[in-house]
Amino acid sequence: MYKKILFGTCLTEYCNHIFNFALNLAKENDAKLWIYYGIGRLNLDEAKAEQAVKEAESNVAKAYVKKMKDRGFDNYVINVSEGDVVSEVSKLARNAAVDLMVMGTSTNTPLALGGSPNVGSLGPIIADAVLWAPCPVMIIPPSLIPGLARG
Repeated sequence: MYKKILFGTCLTEYCNHIFNFALNLAKENDAKLWIYYGIGRLNLDEAKAEQAVKEAESNVAKAYVKKMKDRGFDNYVINVSEGDVVSEVSKLARNAAVDLMVMGTSTNTPLALGGSPNVGSLGPIIADAVLWAPCPVMIIPPSLIPGLARG
């Protein structure tokens, strides 16, 4: 059903669980997995901004490439961009003809130890991404993350 899946990451521990979900979905569908990390707007000259993007690409590769290779998956692309995160991820999804975006509810680990469950349901990036996305967006709720389920 899905041939191109885009996983948006913030490179936090919380995203590891979302990544595993996206990877499983990509494997089940024999889909290409686009891993996107937006570093936001940088107030740097072009050379320094380019260096920041390269460093971020390296961090994304360190976070996910070994995990994919260990599971026999090599159909992926890493994309890092500087600029407005929502605009950039939406543009990538549109230009790459992505079938599905997979994201978490927020960049903060939900319901951290002692944290209040009375927080906004979605972070600002995912809330805007849902509105701007050129394809369906699958939001992985905290209840699917081991150790965070209530009930």
